[in-house]
Amino acid sequence: MCGIAGVVATDGADVAPSLRLMLNAMRHRGPDGAGYLVGNNLCRADNVDGLDWEGAHGPVALGHTRLAVVGGSQGSQPFACNSGPISLLHNGEIYNYQELRPELEDRHNFVTATDSEVLAHLIGELYTGDLTAAVEKALMRCDGVYAIAVTDGQKVVIGRDLVGVRQLYVGRQGPLFAFASEKKALWVLGIRQGIRRLLPGQLNTISADGVVSRQRDPNSLIPDDVSIIDAGESQKAYRRTLESAIAKRIQNQERVGIIFSGGIDSLLVAQVSKRLGANITCYSAGHADSSDLFHAVNMARGLDMELRPVNLEENVVMGLIPDVINVIEDRSTGQVEVAIPIFAAVRAAQKEGQIVLLTGQAADELFGGYPWYRRIIEGEGYDQFQFRMQDDLLHLYKETLEREDKITMAHSIELRVPYLDPEVIHTAMSIAPELKVFGGDDVLGKHVHRELAVEMGIPYEWAMRPKEAAQHGAGVHDLLDSLARSNGFGPDVAERVGYSAEDNTDEQLGSSARYGYRYGDPQMWEPQDHVQLFLDWVAYENDLLNEPDRTRVAEFVEEART
Repeated sequence: MCGIAGVVATDGADVAPSLRLMLNAMRHRGPDGAGYLVGNNLCRADNVDGLDWEGAHGPVALGHTRLAVVGGSQGSQPFACNSGPISLLHNGEIYNYQELRPELEDRHNFVTATDSEVLAHLIGELYTGDLTAAVEKALMRCDGVYAIAVTDGQKVVIGRDLVGVRQLYVGRQGPLFAFASEKKALWVLGIRQGIRRLLPGQLNTISADGVVSRQRDPNSLIPDDVSIIDAGESQKAYRRTLESAIAKRIQNQERVGIIFSGGIDSLLVAQVSKRLGANITCYSAGHADSSDLFHAVNMARGLDMELRPVNLEENVVMGLIPDVINVIEDRSTGQVEVAIPIFAAVRAAQKEGQIVLLTGQAADELFGGYPWYRRIIEGEGYDQFQFRMQDDLLHLYKETLEREDKITMAHSIELRVPYLDPEVIHTAMSIAPELKVFGGDDVLGKHVHRELAVEMGIPYEWAMRPKEAAQHGAGVHDLLDSLARSNGFGPDVAERVGYSAEDNTDEQLGSSARYGYRYGDPQMWEPQDHVQLFLDWVAYENDLLNEPDRTRVAEFVEEART
């Protein structure tokens, strides 16, 4: 797990100084090592400050910051294939690297035990002059999540896994093409507008001639047809793939943390992990009176799990907001209010030295957990329900995964998402939707998921606890409303200055933004103008806005304070 960055100058200019700025902006992503490749100059060090930049000159520069999870201390990148010109940066995990390595050991001299070095040699093995083709073939053999950058000295190929668990952002400024794990690394180069995500499954080939893009279709993760229509068969298939997915993600870890909301999704991850022999600790955050914290404490006690609860009072949340906005690179209400309890839980995990956390994200999209799914079934039928689940699943890369990767990496922790294992996705989407949400069921969804929880020893009443949105369950939604009002940003103020949250938010993210308005309670899901104005003010006062956004909100903020 790490941060990667790179910059290519199509006019041949020296970009080593630009890469140095980028790595400094992402130093939090790599406390265990750093490295760069500029031209033929390869340098590795214990950290960003230890890198020697003397003699580093060239129009192509790749850099890396490392969090050591696989391979111990001897895994600083870039990795160079010793049988050819291939060099690699890799952020992520290749879970089948131990199966791939024996095929390569006879022809390649391994110097580390890392999955990243296996990937470098595999690409080198397949390289015959066409870098893009070699990368494509290698990634087809890998079971894992990744953002990568590969060069043969002439071209650079960057890519992202099909689910989009690991992210890359790209931007251009004149002859410079830059990419990085976080937007901050592009901002320091003066690239403020036109930044976009590399899409899941996308490969970009960068050369002096420009950028050529290829796209693997993430829809290929979804089976063509529903093939599991028996409840008993669905339980067996789901249990097998989920246990396998969690086993991959806890292997070789002395201890593992769980982001524990008090809901069924994280509870099932914790229970399976414990049954597989992991030494787990759960981390939960919420207001002292919140339902999530109440249930998390009771569940952990009842199932004999270690829990570290974090109380979120108003003063604590007020102190967290600037950090959260800075880390997730977003100030929209929907993203900030979900991020706050996760941020607090991850910070507690960091204090205890955790380096790997598991999360329960994606179970709602796989098994029909959102309350508006029932309305879709009632109004449009199960085929549309199946389509909407798939649509939500394939949007998670930007709605959830990027936010939570940034939060965990800000604390030098790797986040793993077992429900997004390709085999779990394939199995879940092969199950008949009628087994997930029953007709006339006004309270529950995710029945296959919940029944497996009962089978795994989770008490029935906990397995059947209705879904509650994270920001509401943790009490953060109400806390932000109270903080906005107490800081002078009530609904009347937003109305007086003519402020609209929708007009001042760049992107509406989340299933609730697409379907919650239409099928649920609009007042629950519409962004509150006064809360968004308050968050804009916090970002404005803490200098967390880029220049276009600062100019856009300045008039509203300054008028609101008069």
